[in-house]
Amino acid sequence: MKTIYLLLFFILNSLSSIGQDAITLIQPYDKDTIETVYPVFSWYATDFIGKRDEVQYIFTVVELKKDQSAHAGLLVNTPLLRIGNIQVYQFSYPFDAPELKYNHRYGWRVQKKVNGIIVTESESWEFILYKKIVLPQKYAVLNTDFTSSIYDVNSEGFYFKLKSRYKSNGSLNYKVLNDKSEKIRVELGKDEKLGQDEELEQTGRDFYFLKTNSYPQGTYTLIVKDQKGNTYNTRFRIK
Repeated sequence: MKTIYLLLFFILNSLSSIGQDAITLIQPYDKDTIETVYPVFSWYATDFIGKRDEVQYIFTVVELKKDQSAHAGLLVNTPLLRIGNIQVYQFSYPFDAPELKYNHRYGWRVQKKVNGIIVTESESWEFILYKKIVLPQKYAVLNTDFTSSIYDVNSEGFYFKLKSRYKSNGSLNYKVLNDKSEKIRVELGKDEKLGQDEELEQTGRDFYFLKTNSYPQGTYTLIVKDQKGNTYNTRFRIK
């Protein structure tokens, strides 16, 4: 009976030690969104196993594939970075490490080793490095007020739209002036870039495509007059 009690005591004590020696990740939080390419990772562990100078941590980060969990990625993917011999509860992503890419997901974990032997490890957490992708403005917006904005366009053509209260019926007058105020031939083409999302915009948005492949380099002024006599204008530049 005494032997059984001793065995139970040993098992309970071992389980308690395992729980106390677990690693708790702190930040970045699981499935967190961060905006810096040099994040700081932190965790906490109660070092009941081994002396303090015998305890070291291994930090690992991997890039995750589509629909892949952090746990699976850390099991099978090649580490993007794996650093051992860390003796503190914090690690800053190095400047000379492989670059973290925006809008990519990453998995990370921390393992604890004592005297060179891994004795426990943390959960596997993931984060995404997010940066809003700002697309170039697809359509220049022509307003009735004068604007100092100049749109850069290529030789293919100039995409623009009118912002008015009413949708035009097609009876518009167009005029293009060069930087010497000379009239330039106006030729509209089919807007092949117009997508379904733009077509579904509210009434009062008209989309157009001005062919500029015959225009030399320079700055031009586009003036459009609708059937009600309202005049819209903007400037564009061909490099």
